[in-house]
Amino acid sequence: MNPRVLEVLAALGCLILFIALLVLLPAQMVGLEGLAYVIALVAFIATLSTAGYMIDRAAA
Repeated sequence: MNPRVLEVLAALGCLILFIALLVLLPAQMVGLEGLAYVIALVAFIATLSTAGYMIDRAAA
């Protein structure tokens, strides 16, 4: 599959994951909402970085 298409799909999937984490984590971590947002951001960055690495590795 075209790497550009894979990158767009990975970005959309990571964005959906980020939005879901932003909605669900603060509700689960009552009293630690600030930490929940940081965890959501770190998970988003880690997921997007891993997806980019895997796509780059597959394209090479």
